[in-house]
Amino acid sequence: MDPQFLRRVAEALEQGAAAVLVTVVEVEGAAPREPGARMLVLPEGRVEGTVGGGALEHRAIARALALLREGPRTLLETYDLRDLGMLCGGRTTLFYEVLRAPPTLAIFGAGHVGALLARLARAATPWRILLVDDRPAHLADLPPGVAGHLAPDYRPLPPLSGTVYAVVATESHETDYRVVRSLLGGEPAPAYVGMLGSRAKAAEIRQRLQAEGVSPERAAALRCPVGLPLGGKDPGAVAVSILAELLAFHHGRLGPAHAALAP
Repeated sequence: MDPQFLRRVAEALEQGAAAVLVTVVEVEGAAPREPGARMLVLPEGRVEGTVGGGALEHRAIARALALLREGPRTLLETYDLRDLGMLCGGRTTLFYEVLRAPPTLAIFGAGHVGALLARLARAATPWRILLVDDRPAHLADLPPGVAGHLAPDYRPLPPLSGTVYAVVATESHETDYRVVRSLLGGEPAPAYVGMLGSRAKAAEIRQRLQAEGVSPERAAALRCPVGLPLGGKDPGAVAVSILAELLAFHHGRLGPAHAALAP
């Protein structure tokens, strides 16, 4: 495969873009490209590479964009080129693979729970891990694969792109609120926002959020208390419970946020 093409695939994922890799895997008879030819389709319909041009490529782009919207993640299809109006008249089989950048887990607060969660997530997932704090000492000596970001008083928050899972565990209720307000009031909001705290704290913060213009739907999406009810209140147990909830959310096994607040 062309190294430049590989770099373009990597760049698209690093920028948080989803894309579809389309590969010619089999050819029967005359066809415009040989097995191994590849094309990358980006969400706006822009392409890198080619699987043959003409009606086949037009059909492949349309199929790739549909997969980005609806799934599944992989698909194998064979096209009779004569049916597409291509005079070469052979058959081409294309393999579609949806590529998505791994989510970014942004942890706000590098205290006992936040630091442990960063280490656990780094060891257990392929996610990008970002640890944000306003205390330089808490961001010293981070493990490999965990990025640190110093944000004095948590203003402003670091720019986040792609799919973001956010966990808020700062040193005070006020900075927790400030971070949550910034996350849920931004565009787009993270896919997941969880916060350390009690149900009483969650109710108060949701009320403040709505009073300051955050929609009820977004306020209700805040997961607090964060973490599955595995038992244990020490930092290690709490970090494990949060990572368990994150994984359940990531794999579509977690119900609506408001269910956690049900009596």
